[in-house]
Amino acid sequence: MSSLRDDLSRALGPDHVIAEGDDLAFYGADRCRGDWPVAPGLIVLPATIEEVQAVVRICAAHGVPIVPSGGRTGLTGAATATHGEVVLSLTRMSRILEVDPAARLLRCEAGATVEAAHLAAAEHGLLYPVDFAAKGSAHVGGSIATNAGGVKVLRYGLTRQWVQGLKVVVASGECLSLGGALVKDNTGYDLRQLFIGAEGTLGIVVEATLRLCAPPAGRVVALCAVPDEERVLELFARVQASGLVLQAFECFDAGCLRRVLEHRGRDGAGPFDPPSPQHALLEVEVPQPGPQAHEATTDALAEQLADAQDVGTITDAVLASTEAQARELWALREDTSESLHRHRPHKSDVSVPVAALPRFLAAWRQRVAAELPGVEAVVFGHIGDGNLHLNLLQPADEDPTSFQARCKAFDARSYALVHDFHGSVSAEHGIGLLKRDHLHFSRSPTELQMMRAIKHALDPQGLFNPGKMLPDPQ
Repeated sequence: MSSLRDDLSRALGPDHVIAEGDDLAFYGADRCRGDWPVAPGLIVLPATIEEVQAVVRICAAHGVPIVPSGGRTGLTGAATATHGEVVLSLTRMSRILEVDPAARLLRCEAGATVEAAHLAAAEHGLLYPVDFAAKGSAHVGGSIATNAGGVKVLRYGLTRQWVQGLKVVVASGECLSLGGALVKDNTGYDLRQLFIGAEGTLGIVVEATLRLCAPPAGRVVALCAVPDEERVLELFARVQASGLVLQAFECFDAGCLRRVLEHRGRDGAGPFDPPSPQHALLEVEVPQPGPQAHEATTDALAEQLADAQDVGTITDAVLASTEAQARELWALREDTSESLHRHRPHKSDVSVPVAALPRFLAAWRQRVAAELPGVEAVVFGHIGDGNLHLNLLQPADEDPTSFQARCKAFDARSYALVHDFHGSVSAEHGIGLLKRDHLHFSRSPTELQMMRAIKHALDPQGLFNPGKMLPDPQ
């Protein structure tokens, strides 16, 4: 390790190689704290593509693997070093390099935050539509490595749809340019797509060219009180069929809202009286600029919600009349995860076919009640794309170690149910270390074999992010 440190210090400068102190733990893990150690050997902070290439070549020569690291907002342990790896942080590579308004493209270094991409696009009247709560900290490179989703997937799709080009440093130390400014390039395998969602196991994304689009002229936001999950889906189908353009359709149950209100010190002061078992948050796009178009969209949504209330699909609704009110309604949904944090939740991020959501949730809640007595189950998620965040809350009188052990034992049963409903064990957070041993619930043996073959072909030495995503062969 001493020889490796010397070589890296010569390449990057000694100030950009960290071998001791609190920064080892700071850079050595993401937000997921599992039952694995946090044990990086060194942290390196390159500032250029050439320095990343030098780090890869030096680590390969020493036989020491690399954990690529971005904003470390991930929730599966994919950016955690557990066995003395070199953590390669892209924090110093954060520049927005170019915005081309005519081509609607933005080029940036991988360490730029997603929010920085939003702001740079907005300066030119354009939109980078990938949006999620951690955007202020999450790096573009990390969002590409995990194929991040977020709250607007229903309208705009996943990160994968918005990556026009990549620069990637591979195991040989070469930097590949995959895609770019070309709209059409039909020349065989699209290697760019291999690195999107690969969680840093195939190479290091160092630069990205992102597609942009015109922003919506406006939005109308409503929060609805809904009796149950079945009627949440009825409401979704109704609004979809109305011709209104849904940008987002979110859900959260009574338990989630109660924790948000408690977190704000507003016990019981919710938007509906009496409290509702389920809530649906809708955001509808205003198609044209101007107050008349906004009013027409508001009226059309109000009419749909009134009709839904007449037939019992919803029991009440709040329609935002100002942008400030819209932000307040969104905050009830976006603050959910933080509000649950103090209850030490055991989380699962899954997806099932949209039509199966009510049946899946009924079966899952029944399984929790039968197998985890005393544990409260609360759910929020993105109904429009079938993505649910399942949360098991620790009882106040239970030891955390005991609770986590019970939940971990329950995971296989929970993911088996996801499999039964033809779902995915990871909708948007990835696999990392957390779900590696459960990947077989979503991928067949042949698929896993093919994934291992791709890993071996691109990274035969096992240099990048070892032990992440792919389970060991049986």
